[in-house]
Amino acid sequence: MAYCSHFLLAISCITLGNLASAQNLSEDPIKQLVTTQKSIALDQAVEVSDQYPLPDTNISWSPKFTDSIGDLIVQAKLDRSNRDASISINKAGSSELAQAALNYLGVRYRFGGTAPSTGFDCSGLIYYTASKYMGVNLPRNSKSMAGIGLKVAKDSLKPGDLVFFNTRGFTYSHVGIYVGANKFVHSPRTGTVVRVEDMSNAYWTKRYNGARRLEGRALAAY
Repeated sequence: MAYCSHFLLAISCITLGNLASAQNLSEDPIKQLVTTQKSIALDQAVEVSDQYPLPDTNISWSPKFTDSIGDLIVQAKLDRSNRDASISINKAGSSELAQAALNYLGVRYRFGGTAPSTGFDCSGLIYYTASKYMGVNLPRNSKSMAGIGLKVAKDSLKPGDLVFFNTRGFTYSHVGIYVGANKFVHSPRTGTVVRVEDMSNAYWTKRYNGARRLEGRALAAY
């Protein structure tokens, strides 16, 4: 009987202790404040999330070219859908010639070719683009082209300048169009296509013959 009394007394002490702890927790103003602030913060976070949802992760993004050649290629692609548009000679500058030529990257080489449908040789590419986009009929071969326009020093080249090379054992036997960053676009030889080359390559550096600029006044005189 004494044992049962002690057991019941122990249980009563434990229960009273737990009740006292719970009462102390509910009466502690600091703990109450912390609990309340957590609840408010959670409610506000849900409200903000509802009002300002995160953007979709499937965002369309494309890089922007910042180099001169990249800008010319991008613009050439935009112009490609309107192949028949021509640029007034009074409005056009040499840079438009470079941009126009980049429309035809990938067109195959053909000796004597002067059209994208059949292919271009080196001077045929320049002849076609100058006629179509600038309204100017240049000479048909590269050597004669070297006498048109203004002579330009290599360190003063601008996009659209004609650049000449000796690739067949005589000067001005090859021509291309400077596009900036020491590069030019041309139609190289049989079995290749219109493409961009680096003029700093030893092959082109050794064979470089000079450059000409197709400016309005010089072309008008021609």
